[in-house]
Amino acid sequence: MGLYIQSLKGIPEDASRDYFIYLLDYGWSEPLSDALMNNYEKMAALAAENNSVVIRGMQRVHFEDEVLSWHHINGENAEEILPAILITNRNPARFRQSILLERGGVEPNLKLILIPIKQCCKTTSDVVNLIEKLFNDISKKKDLTDFRIARELKAGNGRSLADSLILEPNIGGVGISFNKLIRYFSKKRH
Repeated sequence: MGLYIQSLKGIPEDASRDYFIYLLDYGWSEPLSDALMNNYEKMAALAAENNSVVIRGMQRVHFEDEVLSWHHINGENAEEILPAILITNRNPARFRQSILLERGGVEPNLKLILIPIKQCCKTTSDVVNLIEKLFNDISKKKDLTDFRIARELKAGNGRSLADSLILEPNIGGVGISFNKLIRYFSKKRH
């Protein structure tokens, strides 16, 4: 059974999931973003079956903290990243805390995996196909063969505040191992 969350207040700080999946966009209508948002309920249903949760803004207004905003995503130019699917270990309560505490700092083991939609999709049909493939692979714990790591950013290097992977379409060859993703999320920063 899934939940349809309308407020970050409804998610306990200690809620634990394998993944928190955020749908990120600029907050205005554009075909690829619209396709992503129009498939929210489908993604939420798939995530609920797989110890994950999908989160998006109800009014397509952005939330922001020191890691995510509509200007930058972990120090990277948002125009190059958004719209995107973000897979992370960050509980949404952390965003609320950060806003309430006025830049409360970044948790030490925050991990981000970003899939920029514009790099993977040319049409709205491509977005729907990407969503189905991604969530099927996650639910079956399969390797993400359609993606490869474009960039790996380490916290503290340059403008990055958190460890992150930015994915891009994989044209032939080996994709990302599901086990590597599990290790990535569980790896502690020293």
